Parts: sequence; C-alpha cells; structure tokens
Amino acid sequence: MLRILSFFILMAIAWTESSPDQSSSKATQLIRVSYGLKDNYEFLRILNSTITNRGTEEQKKYYKRCIQHHIESEILHLQMDLGRSYAELRRTQGLLIRLYILILDEEVEDLEKELSRLARLANGKEKTETKLYLRLGYREIAVAKQRLMVGKNIRPYLYLMKLQELAYSLKSLKQAEKYIVLLGLLHDSIEDFDPEARSFPGLVAEVNRIIVNDTEKYLKLLYDSQFDSYGATNFYEMVWKQPDMFELAQGIPNFDPSYVRNPKEASPPTAATDSTKP
Repeated sequence: MLRILSFFILMAIAWTESSPDQSSSKATQLIRVSYGLKDNYEFLRILNSTITNRGTEEQKKYYKRCIQHHIESEILHLQMDLGRSYAELRRTQGLLIRLYILILDEEVEDLEKELSRLARLANGKEKTETKLYLRLGYREIAVAKQRLMVGKNIRPYLYLMKLQELAYSLKSLKQAEKYIVLLGLLHDSIEDFDPEARSFPGLVAEVNRIIVNDTEKYLKLLYDSQFDSYGATNFYEMVWKQPDMFELAQGIPNFDPSYVRNPKEASPPTAATDSTKP
C-alpha cells in the first residue's frame, strides 16, 4: 500500500513539474497561429481588389481556394486545434505564393504594354507632366520586377519572407496603375484634364468626363490603385459569405490537392441539410 501511495505521489510531482512547460508551449503555439492568421488575412486583402476588378476566371478560382483554406485555419484556431490550424495556415501561404507569382507575372506584362501604348500616343504631343508620369510608371514596374525576382529566389520554406516581397511587388504595380490613369487622362481623352482634380473622387469624375474609349478599364485601374473594388462586387467578401467549404474535398489540378477534415465534408451539402443558408 505504501509503495502504491509513493508511486502516485511521484506521478503527481512529475505532472506538476511538466505542466508549466506544456502551458508555455501551448501559449507559444497559440501566439504563432494568431499572428500567422493575421498575416494571411493581409496577404489575401492586398490581392482582393486586383482579383475583383481584373482577375481571370482561373485566378478567381485559385483565390477562392486560398480563402477557403484560410477560413478552415480560422475554424481550427477557434476550436483550439492549433497543430492542424498551423498546418492549414502554412498550406494557405504556399498556395498564396503560387497565386501571387501567377498574378504578378501577368500584371507586369500587361502594365508594361499599357505604358508603352500611352508613350506612343504621347509621342510628339507631350505635355508638362507626360515625361514625369512615364518615368514614375516605369520606375514602379522596375521595382515590382525586382521584388518579384527576390521573392521567387528566397528559400522555398521561408513562406512569410517570400510573401512579404511578393506583396511589396504588387503594391508597386498598384502605384504604376495610378500613373497609367494619369497618362490616359492626358493623352487618351477627348478634352483637357483638369489639373486640380487630384483627389480620388476627382480622378473618377475626370475619367468619366473625358475618357470615351476604355472608360471602364481606366476606372478599374484607378480603383485597384486604391485597393478598392470597382462596382458592388467584392470577391473576398462574397466568398466569406458563401465559402462552399465542401469544395476543399475536390482537388484543383496543378494547384491544390483535395483536403478533407471529416469524412462528412467529402461531398457537398444538399438543400435539405445545408444549415448555413438562411
């Protein structure tokens, strides 16, 4: 009897000695996941206006998938399943890196072509600020290309560092979009641009007033340069309202394999069983 009592005392001492370490480890893991989720939200938000305004169907499909995995990591975080939440967080970051690179490669090409077109339009008809806007536009694209190259060449497992460089690259391209709009107002318009209209609402009004061809294209570029959505649709919010989480069980070829947390999630809900809809 004494031996049994001594055994339980030793077990209790061992538990009390290890408990603080376990609590500390749990707290550290919780902080790491919380910060990671915040970072992922920012990386998703930076992409939103570009996808909403000018994204292709392929880009929208990939972006939706990233949001779905982010939602899944948020759910696991709320359930305190921190290990799986962190795994989903990393998975989201890996997909975001691929999506950022896809978008940046296409954006750099498109914006360079647009600047070259406007440079040809301005040739021989330069105005006071023409050369300034061209120089600033090309400078921002050059910065974006440099940061894109840095992001691509950072070690593959350093997800956060890669995403920081890629996000910086996209921000530079959004600045270039602003100069493209200003050049369009100078040289792709039917009337003179009001030099006093420098605020965002003023530029929107000027685009609607003096640009007849490609008005919507210029408005989308202008809204995207302000991280805003042109029109009522906001793709990120649309997915959050109806995330269709069952789609995670269906793999996207060459982008993301299938993911199933519980066997019930392997098939889409029917109208009778879907309790998430009002």
